[in-house]
Amino acid sequence: MNNTYMPKVYRDQGGNRQVIGPGGTLLMEPGSFIQWANPTGAADYFVDLNVSATGEGTLQDPFATIAEAITASNTSIGLTANRWWARRNRIFVMGDGIDEDLTVLPEKCDIIGIGSDLVPYPRVIGHHTIAAAKVGCRFINMGFQLDGTAVGITIPAGCHGFQILGGMLQPAAAGNTVGVQITDSALVKIQGFEIHQNPAAYGTGICGVGIAIAGTASNHQTLIDGCFIEATEGIDVVASAPAYGSRIQNNLIKATALCIDENSDVVIVAWNELITAANGNTDCAGAIDANAALAIGNRITSANTANCPYPIVDIAQ
Repeated sequence: MNNTYMPKVYRDQGGNRQVIGPGGTLLMEPGSFIQWANPTGAADYFVDLNVSATGEGTLQDPFATIAEAITASNTSIGLTANRWWARRNRIFVMGDGIDEDLTVLPEKCDIIGIGSDLVPYPRVIGHHTIAAAKVGCRFINMGFQLDGTAVGITIPAGCHGFQILGGMLQPAAAGNTVGVQITDSALVKIQGFEIHQNPAAYGTGICGVGIAIAGTASNHQTLIDGCFIEATEGIDVVASAPAYGSRIQNNLIKATALCIDENSDVVIVAWNELITAANGNTDCAGAIDANAALAIGNRITSANTANCPYPIVDIAQ
């Protein structure tokens, strides 16, 4: 009798191979965005927001807070032996939600939300003012439930390569001035992210600005793509931001004022679907402020226009 375990191969609805290895381990195919084994050979840490006592950060004995995992990750990335600083750690966040204000980012690390209940991501309840620059942090499938009324997530200068991929932000019942504010950080990506109103305070629980790009030194190659934003003003880019090579594209934005206020005049604004309660006017000025020479394929519905193209189609008579 042959007792050798033969891996079981299945395919998910997308046709991707899912391999169950010895002990029931899920083995992801090479090339998958999230692989079970860390492809860089760096460290994995685990956080369970539902545990009452913290552990060692393993899957069997997880940390109780995200901050503990961030501290551990930054310690290992700071090691000089074997070029550990050139690797990428991962933090897996399980459970429902936690009251926690994040003040430090993990460098060269992914924070990956697993979740456990009807919402497919864990919720971090608080507001998050990052105190110092850390490069290469990515939030993947994380939920942010804000408190207070100030900026929900503040990313300071020098956090190059910062990314938010998927997940959701919900403002406090009294609203927040800004959902996500990023200053002087290059190669930023916010993709597939949703910024909603507070469902328990619809109309007041709203962000003044959904996503704000600020600064004067380094904002190049920022990408805001495929997001849903519900705010007083959807996306704001200050005039002083040197956001060369940046794109605002494929977003669905519902605002009460400007959907996109792009004041630097260097950002490509393309294929966005925009809805505003303000008057759009014949030139769409009440719905979008951008460099028309760098815009293509946007559609606007406002208080006095419906499905209006931007830039305006100019047909010579």
